[in-house]
Amino acid sequence: MRAELTSPAARQLAELRAVLANGGDQAAVAAALDVLAATLATERELRDRQTAENARLVDSLAERHRLLERLSKIQSSIVSRRDLQEVLNAIVAGAHELLGDETVGLRLIDPEDPQQLILVASAGIKPEIVERMHRSPLGLGAGGQAAAAGKLVVIEDYGGDERNLEAFAADGISSALAIPVHEHGEVVGSLVVATHKAGRTYSQVEREMLLAFADHVSLALTDAKTVADAIHQALHDSLTELPNRQLLIDRLDHAQARAARAGSRVAVLFVDLDTFKNVNDTFGHAAGDVLLREAARRLLSCIRAADTAARFGGDEFVVLLEDVDSERVAHVADRILDAMNEPFDIEGRELYIGASIGIAVGTGQNDDMLRNADLALYRAKAKGRGQKQVFEPQMHTAMVERIELEGALANALREHQLVLHYQPIFELATERLVGTEALIRWEHPVRGLLLPGEFIPVAEDSRLMAPLGRWVLATACAQAAAWRDEYEFGTELTMAVNFSSAQFADAGVAGDVGRITAESGLDPERLVIELTETAFLRDTEAVTERMRELKQLGIRLAVDDFGTGNASLRHLASFPVDVLKVDRSFVARIGLDRRQTAIAGSIIRLGEDLGLTVIAEGIETDDQIAQLLALGCGFGQGFRLARPVPPEELRPMLARTHASPLGSVAKLERGGLPLSRR
Repeated sequence: MRAELTSPAARQLAELRAVLANGGDQAAVAAALDVLAATLATERELRDRQTAENARLVDSLAERHRLLERLSKIQSSIVSRRDLQEVLNAIVAGAHELLGDETVGLRLIDPEDPQQLILVASAGIKPEIVERMHRSPLGLGAGGQAAAAGKLVVIEDYGGDERNLEAFAADGISSALAIPVHEHGEVVGSLVVATHKAGRTYSQVEREMLLAFADHVSLALTDAKTVADAIHQALHDSLTELPNRQLLIDRLDHAQARAARAGSRVAVLFVDLDTFKNVNDTFGHAAGDVLLREAARRLLSCIRAADTAARFGGDEFVVLLEDVDSERVAHVADRILDAMNEPFDIEGRELYIGASIGIAVGTGQNDDMLRNADLALYRAKAKGRGQKQVFEPQMHTAMVERIELEGALANALREHQLVLHYQPIFELATERLVGTEALIRWEHPVRGLLLPGEFIPVAEDSRLMAPLGRWVLATACAQAAAWRDEYEFGTELTMAVNFSSAQFADAGVAGDVGRITAESGLDPERLVIELTETAFLRDTEAVTERMRELKQLGIRLAVDDFGTGNASLRHLASFPVDVLKVDRSFVARIGLDRRQTAIAGSIIRLGEDLGLTVIAEGIETDDQIAQLLALGCGFGQGFRLARPVPPEELRPMLARTHASPLGSVAKLERGGLPLSRR
């Protein structure tokens, strides 16, 4: 209260008390009260203003403190000679954070073409716009105007500015602020912040903040390296030193322009390392980096100095050839394949990697040629490792159809359009039912019932294989458990489920299988997981570990389509499999081709010698059954015995088996598929 006695309101209150004490009239008192109220209101307004001003000053000090901290770190990076690109990225990120705008870009004038600016660092700009606008004319856009004029440029109606960059205007940029950057006092580019927010204006403090960042760009360029070095870093891959995606696209653009004038042709080769992922997963990223650098060196040794080899990303490289014919393109592709087939010495290990190549030749637009080469690469990899493929127009149509099919398949999984059919497996001597194999079908709303060969490859090449595989396993296990509960002999039936290589590569596959069998209540020994030999060819250490985990659960493992893969004997000797399935291609020629009959007999005897259960696939005639029995094969499946059918159509066969003496045998050794002797 004592502090208030000196305020105008306090003095007026004292005067009012004096008036009242002296018996002043009502009018005088009312007037005094009005004056007092006005004074109090004025004082409150002043206090509020002071409070707001204090808060603004505190915020401003905090903002400046953050700016100083950010600039201090950047200065430290410059002084310690950190990588220039790292410094420039930090400057752009700092401006992006402190000014609160959505997009920030740093452009430098191209020393080889001073009328062009190159985007060397950015934050918040959409990738497709970065790729499209990595090069822009001097004088256009806020950054181009600032670099051309050598002064600050503010555009508060970006869409209405006649010198805007159309891509940014189309993206909805509403206003922008640009400051020139210098090297040794000369303008060499600009730093730009921009926003999509309507009505955005830039205060003096914000302009000073951007100026501080631009000064640090200038300091970094002057103190660390030259502009040419900065642009080199922006346009080259830091690991391999090859041109990066942006520089490749720029060179392809110029190459096509020259080809159009000269009437010549340009070729793009998309090169993908076949087993790079295995190296990364097994030996670590450091080994992967060594491999990529060596692959880049080999790539350069296969082309002329005038050609371009670029790293497109990951383990993908692109080669650009100018003024070529089909013969030269094929020759370069073969040289690259030969070079990549030579062993790589990685950390004292000889690793065989190989490569696949997709080729596009022509004078079309950049996007078309790169897309076409990528489509051709996809087709090359589908043919197997170490292949090359030239783009053909029908590939694009096929890819569009494939993409549409992938979308429809994802929807089919959600809309319950997928079903399982079951093909019985029999003991050949008695034709007694011992198990079933679950086979997926797609009840397509337009194309009708689709077999797995029409859509499983699509699932394997997308992210759909994992959920699709889990659905198949869960549905098949639930069905097997239902048959077990309904039929006495059902406790002895086995349920075979096919696993793709992609499924088996998942480190969590054993956990999924254990959870699903537990939820369904199916005895794990009743489940047979079938793997093709392709699954064994990936990473033998990882495959062995997956198998060990599944065997610990009690699951049985089968080699499907045996004899069609590579190194089959080694696989049988190395992996803990229980069942050997003879491929239908051998069964079809039994009794007709002496050589094929001998091979089939050898496979059957091999399985028996190793203590495996042998099942023949694709049996279609009585003569094939007789021949298989003569060769010692105990079990089989095929159209002659029973076709794959929906579960409800299998009920009559299950009922007949249940009613027969053979079907009611309770002992495990006599019912279902026998356990292997391993």
